[in-house]
Amino acid sequence: MNENVFFRIGAHDEGDELVKRWHYSKRPPANVQCVGTWHQNGGLFGDYGPAIAACFFSIPPTRWSETVLELSRLVRVEGVAMPPLTGLISLTVRHIVQKKLGDLLVSFADKTAQHHGGIYQASSWNYHGARDRRMDGVIIAGKFHAGRSCNSVWGTQSPRLLSEKLGVEVLPHFDDGKHLYWRALNRDGRKKALRLKLQNVAYPKPQKVAA
Repeated sequence: MNENVFFRIGAHDEGDELVKRWHYSKRPPANVQCVGTWHQNGGLFGDYGPAIAACFFSIPPTRWSETVLELSRLVRVEGVAMPPLTGLISLTVRHIVQKKLGDLLVSFADKTAQHHGGIYQASSWNYHGARDRRMDGVIIAGKFHAGRSCNSVWGTQSPRLLSEKLGVEVLPHFDDGKHLYWRALNRDGRKKALRLKLQNVAYPKPQKVAA
């Protein structure tokens, strides 16, 4: 690891700022259980400078029949030299194991953002497959609003109900589906994966971008 990069647990505010500035969603996750960050030189002891990468694990917004932790955000500052993000994932997962915060991890790679999960492949996570496209939010006045945000602000994400409530046209927004990756951390995690019928199939390849 780069000797000028320092790992920390619990720097939520710094991680949130990275998400707001550099993650394509611009939205920090909710129900965060663990966040690991990498920092440049700085601070009183030289090991707590500006955050340059963050890895969040959260309670998933969707219900699972088993308790799982979701790697909900992985972000880094563009143009900053650092070790591979697989190292940040590994260090954060190590903390989860040490503190017994969870035993089965999941994460989604968003096909809408042309992600195929290469970082999880490089981290040797298992690949379950891709789920079908579904409504992930709405379009109001030309702006996308995530379903979770709609529920929080207006108490619904139904385009019809929102249109009636706001008095404007509200259109549904559908994603392109998501790749599901998972990793069991111990025997209990493997048992959960079996009960959830999680598969371990061949990794997908990167999506081809039309010229």
